[in-house]
Amino acid sequence: MTNEVLALKIHARDNVATLLQEAGPDSVVVIKHADGSETRMVPAEPIEYAHKMALEPIDKGAPVVKYGEIMGTASAPIEAGRCVHVHNCESTRARGDQMESQDSSGEACVELSAEEKMDLRAFDGLPTEFKGFVRDDGRIGTRNYIGVLSAVACANDVVSHFSTAPDVAVFTHQQGCSQTLPDVRRVENVLIGLGKNPNLAAVVVVGLGCESVRTDHVVESLRQAGKSVAYVCIQEAGGKQAAIEAVQAHVQTFKRKLQEAKRVPCSLDKLVIGLKCGSSDTTQGVSANPVIGRAVDWLIAQGASVLIGETTEFMGAEHIAAARARTPEIGRCIVRKVNEMERRALSMGVDMRGGQPTRGNIAGGLTTIEEKSLGALAKSGSSRFEDVIEYGEPIRVPGLSMMDSPGREPELLTGVSSSGASLVLFATGRGAPQGFPFVPVIKITGNPRTLERMREHMDCDVSGVMNGTQSLDEAARVLLEQLLRVIDGEQTKAEQCHYVGAMNIYTTGPTI
Repeated sequence: MTNEVLALKIHARDNVATLLQEAGPDSVVVIKHADGSETRMVPAEPIEYAHKMALEPIDKGAPVVKYGEIMGTASAPIEAGRCVHVHNCESTRARGDQMESQDSSGEACVELSAEEKMDLRAFDGLPTEFKGFVRDDGRIGTRNYIGVLSAVACANDVVSHFSTAPDVAVFTHQQGCSQTLPDVRRVENVLIGLGKNPNLAAVVVVGLGCESVRTDHVVESLRQAGKSVAYVCIQEAGGKQAAIEAVQAHVQTFKRKLQEAKRVPCSLDKLVIGLKCGSSDTTQGVSANPVIGRAVDWLIAQGASVLIGETTEFMGAEHIAAARARTPEIGRCIVRKVNEMERRALSMGVDMRGGQPTRGNIAGGLTTIEEKSLGALAKSGSSRFEDVIEYGEPIRVPGLSMMDSPGREPELLTGVSSSGASLVLFATGRGAPQGFPFVPVIKITGNPRTLERMREHMDCDVSGVMNGTQSLDEAARVLLEQLLRVIDGEQTKAEQCHYVGAMNIYTTGPTI
């Protein structure tokens, strides 16, 4: 008996299709095209779920095209119906065997056409207000914690003591001493940004006493910004137990500040949202990421600020992002940041392949960094890029901004939180459970297998997009309804199971 298997050809120019089911020896692949038409093909070999099948012969050295863009080149001749993956397709970016960056100039950018942008009428009737915490500086929080922050790695043992304390959120990291001066200054600025985050009503900073970080500068900067702040020095307190008691005393003092804060109606134009995707597979690029993108466009239309990082995952898609920049200079800045990240990897004489995509990405069907990036960019929607900021720098304008950052969860989540995000939307294909101590992280997946295995950690199910029972707009509305409940106070899955330890500060220099 013939077994029909569904596959998606995402763009008319594509020469591969993504399988939505496993194809075996008796399968016929039903290929759904972007225009709604269907064709059929018999696969030349078994192909795994979420992996790619060649729709036509692809010569060695010829481009492999997905999302209408080049995602790599054939490293060997590929017959029609064959699986296209790392054994016969390779990246052309950040390769150690080339030792030269394949810089994008951004000159070939093409403006998005109007029909590719989202019709926001699908979201009519959604609330445009939420109940948040108004801070003294006018920013709006979605949570109400006392933050206990490590100034340096040496203070982590004291700070970690409060990781389960009621109404307290802790931040630890591995930085703060024996680093180059630029990295020390970055750590200081990120700590200041975290302390200013509107999800914190008050802050206790804990230092050892001899760290490179100017802890007094961090504390004074927070005080000048109007934040209720205290400092505990372990060496001055007389050791761990005395420092813990000192922190506890400050926490008790700040409880009054915490109790005074009440949720009040706030407009969405005060909301700052970070974006992330992790533990990725092929399903994300056709489900969770574009669903987030639809939601992002609506949120930006309400005046919200949205921050996307993961510079590495612009690689191969930077020309698309640059085409959406508000000004040519912003577009050039996007391209420049991607080229700098790529050259940084090459300057170390290493090959990004094997690190990006990760082993898990590859197992999930992602073949090259270009393919990963093309899918990842979808979560930014179709709005214009208004700004490019440095890692952890305060967000400056409403709308969509890019933050120069790595893609790993601890550094990315820390960076967007330092920049002011009070909520993160996180797409995952294989199931990333991580959250952040004081910023709620909503997990979205379109992979039904992951939903079944990792239900404890998934907040929003958009798998209907994968099986054709749910449109992108319908799924995005479900996500927005979930988001509105979370910013009103409903806990995310990561908050419920206290899986909130993904934190660290991104530095680029050596430990010295």
